[in-house]
Amino acid sequence: MFKKIVSVTAILIVIISISVYVYLKSFLPDYNETLFAPGLKGNVMVERNRFAVPTISAQNDDDLYFAWGYVNAQDRMFQMEFTRRVAQARISEFAGESTIKTDYFLKAMGFYDIAKRDTRSMSPEIKNYLQRYVDGINYYLNKNGVPLYMKLMGLKKEKWEIADATAVAMMLNWSLTYNMKHELLYHRMGEKIGKEKAKALLNFIPANTPTIMEDKMAFNMDNKQFSTISKEFAWLLGSKSASNNWVVGPEKSAYQGNLFSSDMQVHDSKMPNDFYLIRVKSKNHDAVGAQVVGLPFIVSGYSHKFAWGLTNNGADMVDLFSENIDWEAKTYRYQGADYPLNSKEIEIKVKGKDPVKKVVYYVGRKPVLTESFPDLGFDVSLDWAGFDKINVEGFFHLNHAQNHDEFIRGAKMIRMAPQNMVYADTKGNIGYRVIGSLPLREKGTGNIIQNGEEHKSNWKGNIANEDYPQITNPDRGFIATANNKVLKNANFDFNPTYAPGYRYENIVRMLRNKENIDVDYFKKMQTNTYSVLAPKIQAFAKKYVSAESKIEKEAFESLMTWDGYNRKTSAGASIYNTFYVRLFSQILNDDIGEELAAEYIISRYISQETLFKLLKDGSNFIDNLSTPRLESLGDIATAAFKESLDMLENIFGNSNIESWHWGRIHQIKFDHVLGKSAILKPMVNYGPFPFEGDSETNNRARFYEAKPPFIANLASAPRIIVKFDPEPRGYMMLITGENEYFLSKHNTDMTDAWLKHEYFSVEEEETVYKMVLKPE
Repeated sequence: MFKKIVSVTAILIVIISISVYVYLKSFLPDYNETLFAPGLKGNVMVERNRFAVPTISAQNDDDLYFAWGYVNAQDRMFQMEFTRRVAQARISEFAGESTIKTDYFLKAMGFYDIAKRDTRSMSPEIKNYLQRYVDGINYYLNKNGVPLYMKLMGLKKEKWEIADATAVAMMLNWSLTYNMKHELLYHRMGEKIGKEKAKALLNFIPANTPTIMEDKMAFNMDNKQFSTISKEFAWLLGSKSASNNWVVGPEKSAYQGNLFSSDMQVHDSKMPNDFYLIRVKSKNHDAVGAQVVGLPFIVSGYSHKFAWGLTNNGADMVDLFSENIDWEAKTYRYQGADYPLNSKEIEIKVKGKDPVKKVVYYVGRKPVLTESFPDLGFDVSLDWAGFDKINVEGFFHLNHAQNHDEFIRGAKMIRMAPQNMVYADTKGNIGYRVIGSLPLREKGTGNIIQNGEEHKSNWKGNIANEDYPQITNPDRGFIATANNKVLKNANFDFNPTYAPGYRYENIVRMLRNKENIDVDYFKKMQTNTYSVLAPKIQAFAKKYVSAESKIEKEAFESLMTWDGYNRKTSAGASIYNTFYVRLFSQILNDDIGEELAAEYIISRYISQETLFKLLKDGSNFIDNLSTPRLESLGDIATAAFKESLDMLENIFGNSNIESWHWGRIHQIKFDHVLGKSAILKPMVNYGPFPFEGDSETNNRARFYEAKPPFIANLASAPRIIVKFDPEPRGYMMLITGENEYFLSKHNTDMTDAWLKHEYFSVEEEETVYKMVLKPE
């Protein structure tokens, strides 16, 4: 009897397991289906390669954008839905009361209101493209229902509108703005050690910082052919973005035309990442590359005429203001007079609770965000250049451009967080142009919180298009950007936060004297792990570190003989990166505290060169205030080196320095928003994996820890290379797979290839899947 019960139980378990598996498999998209869809004028073919990267071929643009929406929904419906709910400030509807403050901030900022406003002002042509795109999304939802991940979060089907797509642009625009957190950090440091002492920690840009536009090439228009917010969702509101792009002209290329490279670094440890690889073709339209999911245009890639890629420019787009508000009278003080606050009632729906009703107050257009930043101790408002017109229509024109004039016209139209755009064309031209918003800074530095009583805004309009930095066909035969400084001298100040120039220097080092450059060389450049900063740290250690014990001498020798390449198997890289963060921790911990010091040190764009300046100037920050003696730079450097070795020995569990491989303490991982659940974590998360590179290498692997182990939180999401020979052909790879669903083999297949530095070519790949959309 017992055996019979066991047998029946086993059979039931098998049946249930099979049933569950069949149910879960039912949420996989059918890449080989034939559909009869409403509104189509002709047949649309969707062919996918071995990575499920789609090529959509349509007879007209209306059908193309419909299919584009359907295809995006097949692979990323949950991601798109999640993003639009965030933009709509509806996180608490599924996350509960822990995110009410986040929703309050989002509603106060009015991202979705801006999206609706800018939708109304769109041209009929672009509005129609977006309408057909959301029609395709809605058709997918009506036909297939909501995907499993939406069910798990309790998200019901809701019709997509054009504003939902443009809301994705609003969130993208905000995510590319990282100055606000620096203002808050400077304020906290000023509160801790006094404003005068904290001034020494303000962003410092050395005079010899390399610039994108060298003095001799500036504006060279020679033309060959053409005339405290919730930490749970900080990653959505955050600002971890960087990139590299470069291009060489025909004189340095191994081909008949240009060679172009772009890798946008906005990984942020997410599964899936924000980008999606796609090719779209219609009668007069053929574009390939990376789109931001939810926006139907290529942001980095190429058409049959041009290739283009973006890096963040770093211009300051956000300012905070301390306000003098009389809450009883509901007025604010400005230049000696009182003015009434504007207000807006909002309602936040909360899962399992009654809706929360609040009032958001405004100083002019600036939301008062005292509730979001209660630790400041005063009323604070926020001004953002995004409150002015946001315009992404220009990207559509970049994608469709048939000639240079149309391409540049599209570039000039774009209004968003400013970007460094590098481009190339089929006629042998290469160029650079800043695109986006460059607000003209009238007052204030933007580094610190401003006094709202003195002025309402630091900006007055936008810099004229003709004053935007631009280059065409420089004499040296190449252009490169790496978030670094644009100009040595400019007629305007947009208070940018630049990356230190080390990545840029390495790119230029590899291009300047190289000829006959081919695709394989560009692949090596994109995945290069050499740090130009390394010799600087090695020279400092050689001068100031005293190694006494056996392990200290061995580690010092390992650091001194290290070649500067952050390979996964390198022990020197482990010692170097740990020493870097512990050196500056030793300098600052006693002054501003360990937490603030760590936050400042990892904000490398504002801290790195400033800290080197402190070392050079013999700052009073060098002395350790917690001891009675006056420490020298040698004392601090030696203490940091010894502390680094103690940490590494503890992590590796031995004193065998040769085994201290960088990849064991420096890893990359891919976490899904649902991975916070212990049950779902092993299914939806991927990794971690040992990873090479560091914060200053071409193969970017920026970490945000001030002590080991380290997580590569910022890495190149799409790697794209385009050769013109003479027609364009692309080679690319994405950091995560096209499909978001854990059971899909296309969830992590590109991750595995990306980790191995592999690429594929859309033009050279065989078709593995074929889907046809036909008129009803």
